[in-house]
Amino acid sequence: MQDVSMYPMAKPEVNVISHQPGKLPAHVEAVRPLIEQAEVVSFDVFDTLLVRPFARPVDVFTLMERQSGVKGFHDARILAERLAREKNHARSGSAEVTIDEIYQQIKLPGLGQTSFQALKALELTTEGEILKRSPAIGPIYDLARSLGKKVIAVSDMYLPASMISSVLARNGLTVDEIFVSCEHQTSKHESTLYEVVARSCGVDTARITHIGDNYKADCEAALKAGVVGYHIPSVLDQLFRDGRFNQLALHKLFQVQKHGADTSPNLFASLALAFIAQFRARHPEAPIARVFGAMYGGPLVTGFAAWLNAVMQIDQVAHLRLATRDGYITKEIWDILGLPGRASIMQSSRRLTMVPAFHTAFEKEIGSVLSTSTACTLRECVQRLGIGAGEAELLNALSIYTPLDRVLDTPAKTSAALIAMKECRPIWRRIAAREMNAYQHYLKDEGFDPAHDAMADCGWALTSQRRTELILGKKFRGYYVGTLEHAYMHEDIRSFLFHHGQDRNWVRLAERGVELLELAFASTHAQISHFEECEDGVRPVSTQHQRQYEILIGNFVAQMQDEIRLFAEHFKPSVSHITLNEMRDTLYDLFSSLITTPTNYEYEELALLPHSRELGASGFATIGTFWSTQNGHYAEVQQATSWRSYIRLGLISFRQEGLRLTWMRAKRVLRRRLKR
Repeated sequence: MQDVSMYPMAKPEVNVISHQPGKLPAHVEAVRPLIEQAEVVSFDVFDTLLVRPFARPVDVFTLMERQSGVKGFHDARILAERLAREKNHARSGSAEVTIDEIYQQIKLPGLGQTSFQALKALELTTEGEILKRSPAIGPIYDLARSLGKKVIAVSDMYLPASMISSVLARNGLTVDEIFVSCEHQTSKHESTLYEVVARSCGVDTARITHIGDNYKADCEAALKAGVVGYHIPSVLDQLFRDGRFNQLALHKLFQVQKHGADTSPNLFASLALAFIAQFRARHPEAPIARVFGAMYGGPLVTGFAAWLNAVMQIDQVAHLRLATRDGYITKEIWDILGLPGRASIMQSSRRLTMVPAFHTAFEKEIGSVLSTSTACTLRECVQRLGIGAGEAELLNALSIYTPLDRVLDTPAKTSAALIAMKECRPIWRRIAAREMNAYQHYLKDEGFDPAHDAMADCGWALTSQRRTELILGKKFRGYYVGTLEHAYMHEDIRSFLFHHGQDRNWVRLAERGVELLELAFASTHAQISHFEECEDGVRPVSTQHQRQYEILIGNFVAQMQDEIRLFAEHFKPSVSHITLNEMRDTLYDLFSSLITTPTNYEYEELALLPHSRELGASGFATIGTFWSTQNGHYAEVQQATSWRSYIRLGLISFRQEGLRLTWMRAKRVLRRRLKR
């Protein structure tokens, strides 16, 4: 992965807000009276004014261990702090220690004093770079400043006041004074640090309002000292109290500590959890599109892009071709992460490769025209291909052998339609040859090199790769989110989450709700139906879609992708220090919770989102049509696939693919249907 070991410094963000009542978020208005009556407004620092990109503060030490390559640093750093506090308490009665005293207690074989000094400097640098202004408390700070209050910071911490003051200033949170427990050898949780604050500020304790996330230290101990202590839970604690967010998924992310024999925490899970908490603080009433993007879409697309980068380097791929439509957001995230290597969009889809494949594999591929989950007529099956020139001739020829407007709702009718299409083989092959030549022309113009390039897409059955290889007469590398047991497969195909149906846990999730995995990669870009040759080369012909559908789904996609991009920015500084296994484990925890046990909010909002299959054959059914939860939820829609349709499809599959592949497909259908 890319060697990005340093976080960019935060730029000052000073957003002075209006102090007129009714103009602020509810949690800010709630504390307004306490700020107005105070002479001094005091803030806790960590998890109050400033937040880290990790759910657990000690994950900073894991990041440092991976940055420095010093094995065992995470555990040694935690132990050293405990020993330093015990030693200082025994000597002076105070457990408050400085960072210098902590590093004096670190015991790691083979490291000298110079190395410890370098590690201490790395900790100061790392903390300074990753700490950011809290989206929840920042507006309260702005209110205090707009009201002309003296603003101070009070923290039980081992880091020096000068360093904390500098970080606050870089985040637009300048304070008038700062009090740190290690420099006064007393603490908030003992109440005595508040007395030091009052004396230094020259005010009565009752004229101080202190705000923080730790109830005991920031509220109870403050009240005991005579200070008005106001408790605001951390953004993470607030997330855990919000029923709109899938608490099962959040609990899994918070609890995960290991992968296999590795003793280090899962940094990707920690990053994701911190991002979700900070997202909720920024958007407490966010619509489902943003929630899905922040909690599920961001981790999935970002993880996929990072994995693509890793396997691309291993395989020494010269050019990564991101297939449409799934490739558009992947390319954006690739660019945000600043990943090395060449990556670009390549036009490829089921429709785009289907008709050209008729030229070289007519008997095998022609049945795909009729493979639809909803009964329709032969005329509709042909027209939705949008083949242009030759369509009228084809329909006239087909009408000689079978009725064009008869609904194909029985195996006998479907079989008759298939026979009719085979009788028109010469016309099909002419159309296929035209499209194949145009598509080959496009690939040549793009410089697609099967020997050195790789195609990337969501995956599942890999019909597009199989057909493209037929068109080119050559195999090439393919990288996918996941591939099923009946997927087209060879040695140059790789999968991120599950490969050839071998991970049964992931396959079961895909069977229940693969549309939710696809949703993260949704795009509003026009889908190319086919290419046509012209004087200047080739020109694309776009697939026609329902305008109202595009408007509706476009609104969802735009909001979802905003959060996916923000997650990538959040992840970027750690991209070289996160393992692929951490990503896979985190994504499984997230999507297993969403797909099998969604919250009522998640299910009711996502299940009713329109889901249009590429050829328009689903009749704009909803995602819930295909989504089976642990509680047996399925959206009640008119277009749900009937058993008769499955039997019809099974017979077609048997004739074209044989018993083995048909049986694998049937098992998948049975598992999904019986879970209803």
